[in-house]
Amino acid sequence: MSTLALTLVLISAAMHAGWNLLGKRQAPSLAFFTLAMLAGGLLLSPLLLLDLRFMQLPASFWWIWLASGLCQAVYMAGLAWAYARGEISVLYPLARALPVLLVPAFSLILLDRLNISTQGWFGMALILLASLLLPLMHLRDFRPSVYLTPALGFILLAALGTVGYSLLDKAAIDLMTGSGQSAVLAGTHYMILQAGAALIWMLPMVWLIPQERLVLRQLLSSSPIPFIIAGIMVLCTYGLVLVAMAFTTEVSYLVALRQASIPIGALLGIFWLKETTSLLKWGALTIMLLGLLLVALN
Repeated sequence: MSTLALTLVLISAAMHAGWNLLGKRQAPSLAFFTLAMLAGGLLLSPLLLLDLRFMQLPASFWWIWLASGLCQAVYMAGLAWAYARGEISVLYPLARALPVLLVPAFSLILLDRLNISTQGWFGMALILLASLLLPLMHLRDFRPSVYLTPALGFILLAALGTVGYSLLDKAAIDLMTGSGQSAVLAGTHYMILQAGAALIWMLPMVWLIPQERLVLRQLLSSSPIPFIIAGIMVLCTYGLVLVAMAFTTEVSYLVALRQASIPIGALLGIFWLKETTSLLKWGALTIMLLGLLLVALN
């Protein structure tokens, strides 16, 4: 793997953890992520002028785009409302790891096919074990009530949103590359277009929820710098991965390296936000990272 590709994917991982931390630290709300998405989309929208062929895509693409926007809105809402109720050092790793378990399940249900090796199954078993351990301070705390909390419920909602937009985005990118766009250009355009689709759903959600309207007014009366920075990070995170893919043939290693965002996010939560920690939490994070690496390198 080239040094450039390695650098880009590690920056991407740090940015992904970074915008999640900003959302948690500033104002864990859908209003914050909506303003971030709006700011990032507007600032990066000139990139759409690089190639206008996306305007000629078939109607099927735009239906997929709209559905993906709904899933992205669900993902953002789940993250925001979970972060308002729990620690990012627990919730962020779960939000990143649970889709690895859910995507195969949905592939089996919707596509009636599942092709996972023994290594893949072992990796997912480790992820499941780590997901059960992460919310615990001690093993003696294990009981159903630990998992039946609003925070974990909203993280599950975020994970379901991730599964939805991941499956839909693959179909959308295939249509774009099929029209003649390169993978990097299609990805660059799509990250901006998806922001627009998400806003179609996120703006009405914020307006219809009184608490979100209140937070929105507070955010608009304060400095815009945090949500502008977060918005650029949200959109650029995946864009950097796409560029890195153009500089290496070892795509599986890129996928594995993206999971570096999990320890980064957990460490920032523990050391910057002063969240609680324990040997069990460190052990669960280590097990989760190992499981994700096994799945990614499968």
